[in-house]
Amino acid sequence: MAAEVPPLEKKYVKNKISSLSAGIQVAEDEGAKRREILSHIKSVKHDGQFQLDDLEFPGGSAWFNSGPLSLSGDLRGKLVVLDFFTYCCINCMHVLPDLASLERAHPVEDGLVVVGVHSAKFLNEKVSENIENAVRRYEISHPVVNDSDIVLWNQLGVVCWPTLVVLGPSGRLLHYIIGEGHGPELALFVDTALEYYRREGSLAGGSIPGGGGRGGEGGGGVTEATPLRYPGKVVCGREEGEEKLYVSDTGHHRVVVVDRGTGAVTAEYGSGEPGLIDGEAQEARFRSPQGLVRDGDNLYVADTENHVVRKVDMGSGSVSTVTGTGVQGNDKEGGGKERLQEISSPWDLALGDSGTGGGGAVLYIAMAGTHQIWAHFLTDCTWIRGSQQERGVTVRFTGSGEEANRNNSYPHKACFAQPSGVTLTKGGLMYVADSESSTVRCVSLRDGGVKAVVGGAIDPLDLFAYGDVDGKGREARLQHPLGVVWSEREKLLYVADSYNHKVKVVDPATKRCTTLAGTGQSGLVDGPFEHAQFSEPGGLCLDPTERVLFVADTNNHAIRVLDLDQRTVTQLRVEAPDVSVTRSGTGPSAPGFKRLTGKRAQVVQCPPVTVGGGGGGGEVRLALHVTLPPSTDWTSGATSAWQVIPEPGVLESCHPARGVIQPDQDISLTLVTAEGLEPTSSTVQIELLVYFCEASGVCHMQGALLAIPLVPSQSPASTPSQVTLHYSPRLPKTA
Repeated sequence: MAAEVPPLEKKYVKNKISSLSAGIQVAEDEGAKRREILSHIKSVKHDGQFQLDDLEFPGGSAWFNSGPLSLSGDLRGKLVVLDFFTYCCINCMHVLPDLASLERAHPVEDGLVVVGVHSAKFLNEKVSENIENAVRRYEISHPVVNDSDIVLWNQLGVVCWPTLVVLGPSGRLLHYIIGEGHGPELALFVDTALEYYRREGSLAGGSIPGGGGRGGEGGGGVTEATPLRYPGKVVCGREEGEEKLYVSDTGHHRVVVVDRGTGAVTAEYGSGEPGLIDGEAQEARFRSPQGLVRDGDNLYVADTENHVVRKVDMGSGSVSTVTGTGVQGNDKEGGGKERLQEISSPWDLALGDSGTGGGGAVLYIAMAGTHQIWAHFLTDCTWIRGSQQERGVTVRFTGSGEEANRNNSYPHKACFAQPSGVTLTKGGLMYVADSESSTVRCVSLRDGGVKAVVGGAIDPLDLFAYGDVDGKGREARLQHPLGVVWSEREKLLYVADSYNHKVKVVDPATKRCTTLAGTGQSGLVDGPFEHAQFSEPGGLCLDPTERVLFVADTNNHAIRVLDLDQRTVTQLRVEAPDVSVTRSGTGPSAPGFKRLTGKRAQVVQCPPVTVGGGGGGGEVRLALHVTLPPSTDWTSGATSAWQVIPEPGVLESCHPARGVIQPDQDISLTLVTAEGLEPTSSTVQIELLVYFCEASGVCHMQGALLAIPLVPSQSPASTPSQVTLHYSPRLPKTA
């Protein structure tokens, strides 16, 4: 007996959906579009071809942002949008803003539930801990299930990422949309369907069970848990004789400057809130910045999710937009000037000349969103084939825009697959980490021709030739590499082999690729190269001696240091500035300060603490011990955190001001009180965010606010007050 054809592969279903999309497309106005949608919904209401009797989420799967859900139970009576995605995919990332907009317009209580069905491409993406990091990194707030064996994908007949499937309140297939760029159609369909089913009385109100589960509140997880959050790229430089690192602090939506010697953050650009705002350092806003390149006092930033390139003037501290409209574009040729030219998800940057002998300054852009390499001209210059380009113009350099692994001497015929890292040589070459083809490619700056270096398949359309194999040319296997850096001294290329959790080295002369550091297992382990562990490293840079390699170890929220002579890995302990309330005027409402928890977090009233010196300059040494309820454990891969909420007039300083909650380790901090401490209204607040799981697998995120009254006394200020506090989250009551 022949196997039943999955719904999305049935010719009849395909034709009905195609007819719907075409009807929406040609309809003259919104009213006509809605009538087209209503006609379709009514036509499939009793159509057996659209009935999905046995469709269900696979049992035993990991869930994020909720407990396990059931299509036949929890979601019955809801309009459900299933987002089939894989977290490496740039096209899937482009759909997320459409879904977020949909959820803002129609909360769960109105009858709409969006569920992300993670269907992995790469082996590394099957691991729940890695998916959980992606859910936080991309700030996904809706429930996500790890369908590691693509059960639902196969049941429905999904063929590519992303695919959006809309199910009615009775579980009937209503619509499906393949690919990105269909936000308006999806929004109109959902709005019309909700209105129809609401009038019909078949929508169920209320929330879904287990909200705010493993993935955490708002999908964002910890906002200020560590000085860095999912750092994407790192660049070396020097300021006033001191060695610095410039880091795209992607998860905090900012760029920071770090002292290489001490790890201190010496400058921050961006308020920490996502957005697209030019202006002074603390007023400006970025949205998940990635690639960086320095040009004198200017630092150029690939502001990925804003679809622009920014410039930080480190002399004045101002941030401006160089190119891009702020809206994702689909232009694959370019030619516009500055903010008039639309671009799509720039991921990395490199600075060089035109490669033609005509001089000039060119900013090369790894345009992941259109699978191309672009160029932005910082000066007038002669370009390939003798063309003249004006300052401020942004154009396609190489790549047709088709997602493929095609090498060609003609730049408009070559193809990339989500290029995510670029580096230049003094010999006029560019090396590209082409993440979705799992290759390293070489581009001639002189003519834009593209050649293979290592990895990938012979078939340019085969984007599944990945693995972890040292070897030569196509024998070598990488897994979604995101970063590359060239050593002019050694004539070697260092590669962040991200999904293999390794740093590799490539000799372009022999096309041999070998593991430099990393075991291949995700972790945070220092030591000899062969024992060290990383977690999805995204970017790297060499110091001026080219004997020290710095790595943005993304999922570890860390900068790792590789000594190429000693062959050891260490961690640069990045230290955020202490809170200084009276000097900087910071506070809970100040720019850049963000709560870890929501406003409804549990408030725990602590015993008063007596402070010497009449309050002014009194020192409090506080130890806080966090324990978990019986039969629970810390959530694997989730970062529990704490921070002091600064209040003007209460604290002069606090060290440290924030940090990570480590199992079986006290939080120790020193508070110094401000002058004029009020005896009845001075309270220090410490915010906690704790992730923990029950033995059954149900996970929780719990926030708390510890309120500690400070009472001034006339004892000498030199006598510190010693305080020990205890906190344990509570298990939610079961019905």
